[in-house]
Amino acid sequence: MNTIEIPTLLFWENGNTWYGSLGSARFFIRPEVSDAAGEKQLSVRLWKGPLTMELSEIIATAVFPVTEDGLTQTAVWLEEQAAALNG
Repeated sequence: MNTIEIPTLLFWENGNTWYGSLGSARFFIRPEVSDAAGEKQLSVRLWKGPLTMELSEIIATAVFPVTEDGLTQTAVWLEEQAAALNG
């Protein structure tokens, strides 16, 4: 598989977290409250495998809105990061 698939909007609205990978790129996504207004955002961390996040150096982070467009942006960003990391 050469693409990253992440869960639907409802998954994130319910506060779930997600681990995934593409090649040697590993990532973790967590919804977080971004400000006092209570807006949710997806916080994304990326590292090079094969070790777990706790045993690795985070090499890139990003945040995206918890919207359909935000999910698309997240997947595209992760695929770009994975392509660069996997060479």
